[in-house]
Amino acid sequence: MHLQSRLLHVLAFNVAVMSCVAGGCASLCHHHRWPKPTQVSADPNIIDQAFSPKCFIRCESVELSRAEVAYALAELANDCDDERCVDNYFESATFAWQDICAQIRRQGKFGGRAAEIYQSSLNALIIEGQHYKRFDPTCGLKIASPAGWEIVPCTYHGFSQSPKEFNSLVTVGDYSTSDLDNVYRQDGLGVPTVVVRTATVSGPFQRTRGVFVATLLLNSHMNQEATTSAHPFVLEFHNPIETSSVMVVDKAVPIAVDKSAAVASVLSTTQRRYFESFIRPGAANPQEDGLFMIEPYQPGKIPVVFIHGLLSDRLTWANMINELKACPFANEKYQFWGFQYPTGEPFLKSAATLRRQLIQLVHLVDPEGTDLALQNMVLVGHSMGGLVSKLLVADSNDTLWNAIANCPFDSVTMDSFTRDQFREAVFFSQSPFVSRVIFIGTPHRGSVIAQRSIGRLGSFLVEQPIDLKLAHRKLLCDNPGVFSNEFTNRTPTSIDILEPTSPLLLAIDSLQVDPSVRMHSIIGHGRWMPGSGDSDGVVPVSSARKYGVESEKLVNDKHTDLPADPMTIEEVISILQQHWQTTAIAPTELTSPDK
Repeated sequence: MHLQSRLLHVLAFNVAVMSCVAGGCASLCHHHRWPKPTQVSADPNIIDQAFSPKCFIRCESVELSRAEVAYALAELANDCDDERCVDNYFESATFAWQDICAQIRRQGKFGGRAAEIYQSSLNALIIEGQHYKRFDPTCGLKIASPAGWEIVPCTYHGFSQSPKEFNSLVTVGDYSTSDLDNVYRQDGLGVPTVVVRTATVSGPFQRTRGVFVATLLLNSHMNQEATTSAHPFVLEFHNPIETSSVMVVDKAVPIAVDKSAAVASVLSTTQRRYFESFIRPGAANPQEDGLFMIEPYQPGKIPVVFIHGLLSDRLTWANMINELKACPFANEKYQFWGFQYPTGEPFLKSAATLRRQLIQLVHLVDPEGTDLALQNMVLVGHSMGGLVSKLLVADSNDTLWNAIANCPFDSVTMDSFTRDQFREAVFFSQSPFVSRVIFIGTPHRGSVIAQRSIGRLGSFLVEQPIDLKLAHRKLLCDNPGVFSNEFTNRTPTSIDILEPTSPLLLAIDSLQVDPSVRMHSIIGHGRWMPGSGDSDGVVPVSSARKYGVESEKLVNDKHTDLPADPMTIEEVISILQQHWQTTAIAPTELTSPDK
């Protein structure tokens, strides 16, 4: 048994590595760097000079002088693990803010030492305030004063997330990641942060841990709307995706923006388990798998649903999501959802899950059916995810059932649970919510990789749940001679169905997509495959081509990298622009109430 176990692990490792080399899953080589933000140093002589007139002359203003003193005291307290550093950092930020306001009044801009102290003090407030449990982003900052404890309130501007979702903050330094082509940053007032939403406040179709970006400012009441708080200052959270400036002393001032930080933080902190999900599909984590909203539902925005491929996961889309969130048009008109599933299970089952969950989600967020955006969804499927997408925009009739059995469905002997599972997987109508599909490197007619040793080895490694094996055995015993050879051997895995000669794959390819659904193909090429010709290294061009598409884009890249390729992303944005212009939503915005 020990030898068999070691052999299994060796085979598993080889399949993982060879699949990555071939381009069948995400790359094994990811380079991420997530340092803390750089803090400016306190002036070592400032404490001794605190009450010297020279200090004020050297610092140019009383406010900057006081900010220097408070910052030096904060650094000393922090070095001594004294929580009073929180009070000192806050005081430093308030004095630096007053100097910044004076600069803006005089010059219309800010900078220099005051801006450095302001930003460093806010960064330290985030870190030390949470460490000493003095800063709760959902309500405010607790500060000591001669009169007792005071609460500096928080306000929230431009977010689809509610204040209760601001559970904790992560500071943003000079990070880097190999999985993003671009990092969208802007220098300005305030500090960029990543807000973490924890599972305790997650709702239906939300990840157990969600992240989004926010810019934090310390502002005074005279520069913002009236508030009921007695404290003269307030901590403001601004959504940098929606805004790039704020009003300070009647002037528009740019804020610090980092649109990519949330995606980069996920890439830096998430342990990817796509291979485990492949070989043990029965052990899927319901908290991780299934349909999910990247952000809370936003009425009027069209959902774009991203569906990954074989031996992959939701992070396949990191670079594309980063680019779309940085695109004003895409971010204004669309909201982004994802679907993650164990890729070792037959994709018929995954498609059934997505079909069912789309209905549940739409009925949850729009029970009256008034949001036209939800009737115009776009599916974007990479590799096998494209096949999952196709199964949402076609009617099956008896086609799939006839590919695996030679007698009517109702005449087959099976228990009620098995019958329900079969019915959901092979008998379905198109989803009424989807009106456009983008296929990226989709093997409509399979791939010879599935026929070769690596494909057969991968199929062998899939550990089907014992209850599925027993149900399959009983089904065959109760119905001798009814099922096809493909199904008789065992319940087909995803790799089995991807064999070009698979009767089930051929049946799926023959399904007619509803004419009202627009289709597009993005196809990888430039890699010659023996017996298949031009390909992306995994899927031949001939297999990725789909009859009836509105557009076809050839991209010279390998299968793995297609979703992240700049040409692919450019084409997706172009298709989304076209989609918006042809929906029933866009014209209504241009129609005046009188017409």
